[in-house]
Amino acid sequence: MEVLVLLTPMAYLVVATLGSQRRRSTSWFIQKGLFVAHTLSFPLGAYTLGSMQSHSAAKSSMYSLWAGSLFVLHACTDTSYKLDDIKQVTRSQYRYLLYYANGYLLLRTLIAAGNPSLYFLVTPLYIIAMVKLDLLKAPCVLSSSSWNLNKMVADYMYNEHTMGKFVPATMEGCHYLVDWPLNKSKLDAPSYAAQLTGHVDHVIDIEKIWLCSNLSLDQELKDTCLSFSLFHLLRRRFFGFTCGESKERAHDFVFKGLLLENEKGVTDCNRVFRVIETELAFMYDFFFTKSAVIYYGSSVAMITCLLSVIFLSLIILWTVRSQEGKEMTDADTVISLFVLASAASLELLQLLLYWTSIWSRVSFVCGYVREQARWNTWGGCWCCMTIRLNGFFAKIGVHCAPNKHYWQHKLGQYSLLDFKPTCREKLTGYFDAPPTPGHRCGIFQQTNMYLFDKKQTNTYVRRVRGKQGKSIEVPAQVKKALIYSLKRTNGVLTNGKSSLVSNEAGHLLWACARDLHSASDTSCIIMTWHIATWYCEMGTTRYGSSYLDEGAQLKTNLGVATKLSKHCAYLVVHAPKLLPGHHYDTSRVFDAVAVEANKFLLPSMRRRAKYEALRNYGLEESEATIFQSGAKLGKQLEEIEDGTRRWKVLADFWSEMMLYIAPSDDVNEHIDQLTRGGELITHLWALLSHAGILQRDQPGTPPSHRPRAESTRSSHQEIFEQDSARHDFATTTSPAHHLSDNLQMSAVALQDVLQAAGLPQIPVHPENGKTNECHIDVPEASGSTQESPP
Repeated sequence: MEVLVLLTPMAYLVVATLGSQRRRSTSWFIQKGLFVAHTLSFPLGAYTLGSMQSHSAAKSSMYSLWAGSLFVLHACTDTSYKLDDIKQVTRSQYRYLLYYANGYLLLRTLIAAGNPSLYFLVTPLYIIAMVKLDLLKAPCVLSSSSWNLNKMVADYMYNEHTMGKFVPATMEGCHYLVDWPLNKSKLDAPSYAAQLTGHVDHVIDIEKIWLCSNLSLDQELKDTCLSFSLFHLLRRRFFGFTCGESKERAHDFVFKGLLLENEKGVTDCNRVFRVIETELAFMYDFFFTKSAVIYYGSSVAMITCLLSVIFLSLIILWTVRSQEGKEMTDADTVISLFVLASAASLELLQLLLYWTSIWSRVSFVCGYVREQARWNTWGGCWCCMTIRLNGFFAKIGVHCAPNKHYWQHKLGQYSLLDFKPTCREKLTGYFDAPPTPGHRCGIFQQTNMYLFDKKQTNTYVRRVRGKQGKSIEVPAQVKKALIYSLKRTNGVLTNGKSSLVSNEAGHLLWACARDLHSASDTSCIIMTWHIATWYCEMGTTRYGSSYLDEGAQLKTNLGVATKLSKHCAYLVVHAPKLLPGHHYDTSRVFDAVAVEANKFLLPSMRRRAKYEALRNYGLEESEATIFQSGAKLGKQLEEIEDGTRRWKVLADFWSEMMLYIAPSDDVNEHIDQLTRGGELITHLWALLSHAGILQRDQPGTPPSHRPRAESTRSSHQEIFEQDSARHDFATTTSPAHHLSDNLQMSAVALQDVLQAAGLPQIPVHPENGKTNECHIDVPEASGSTQESPP
């Protein structure tokens, strides 16, 4: 029994400790350790409480003391390990009913034992523990059944744009809800939409907080309230409510508010991502912790926490005095002190963590704004000291937080062509696929001639998938590149075409062609450009560090392009549900590319050897596979002599691609990712949602923000002239099929520009209007190619 009583608190402590860390880590120890502790905590606790019923009555008073402490410890843990757990409200009720029954039986044995002093200490502790256990199931109810709360937000946002002029720079007229009385709303005809009926001073929005002139509300506190308001809007999507706010107003909120440039003409990218990061922290807390329950019912939660600490401290004193009077054995005393001290320390620690958390900051700011509107001064109100104390802890949380990030703040990395087999696999050539008949891989002839059968292929693919690169901290240059790309496109998302046109690389548009009847084309494009980026990286760095002499801009663009390329490949391999299309299609595309790479390059090759093999590969040997399309694209990129420009093309492409793949309707998967450390794409998903960009391939800007037709025609004419110049050059220096590629891609580029501008499209010859297949066929030469002038 003593062993069980020691193991059970340790399981609860592991759940309480690791539960707050898993949002910041993908560590196997933290993720799996929390899973094991969370799975075993309730069965272990229930078995321990049941075993206390069957042991001798001599220790009944001690068992009741231990049981009360275990109840408190369990109430300090989080109930939901994954998103599906919030739907198991009935299961949670049965669990707590079992706890209540055991607690009642142990109290009866304590009365029979005739120990009145301990009885009057343990009974209040039992009552407090039962109240806390009831609060423990509240997060499941709140996160799965708060329909009215989210309907209020959804219906309110339908009319938010009618509440006055909006000035994004100062947030004047921004009536996004922050805090409001939840019990004051009504449904009226004819719309039967939820309407807030509380006093105007009780409804706190962004405008009231931003216009508050008191110096005690610094920018960090205001940004936290902004994140809380955006969290309300993002949470609607989980419950299926429509985002009914004005698209133009949402666009201005992000592009003229969040992305506003300072006096130096620079956007504070760190602040933008910090606001979104804090918003997603609220999202995680709402679904997986008790913070939201404490926020919405703070008085009961705070009182029970303080009372439990007081009674646990009194029981600790009683235990020490009992040891002095020899009423308890040394072993029982040690176990009792360990359990009681663990429960009291955890209660006090969680109370302090909440007081310094982002939830407490919102509570302080909203309370302060309400009191300022009511009293206009600090004096004359009995709760002013409470607000001051709350503000003191909130500022401690702002300036002395042990971890500034609420997620792992890392980019997962994966490189297909950097796969290295083990020493045994190298010696046996197990993964060296046989060459195709009459085929020679550059200057390397393969020697392993046995069949590469299906079982071997599956083993190879599993090994390739398992080789994940080391995650890296999100560089500031990557954040800047993503924000720059968003501002450059003004919210109109394309799969890299816009960046190629803006960088005068229209001859590469064939690598962004899409099959409109397939949703897996995005993963095909990602893998094509991933292979090409690897090829260019090797070509740039193969001469050692000499490329560093070309300037800081080249190094910056190279770093952005290679990191985002490997991150997109990582998403294809390890997080396909976050990408467009069905995740199984995405996985199958990667498997096919991995096999294609193995058929052409020996996995045992060094990186230099793989590069040389690709470099010696002739375009005339192309079979229009994704791998060979990537090789062709890499060679075309290598033809751009200016290294800085070449890497700017790649950096801008990958930045635009990251924005393109971000919109998603799979809200559950993004929320589940928050429990595994989070991903950068989730932050982009949230940012684009607040800009009114909920789907890709939709106009991201309202008509008033689109470029004028004159500028569009001008850019269209420039593209046509550039491609014509390339065509003239290609007739003398390139093969015939390369000439055809340039002409066909010019037609595609022209159609895209005209369609985006809302202009009449030019007629295109049927032979030139073909779209590439899902696997990105390398364009073939045609006998006759014809374009119409603009």
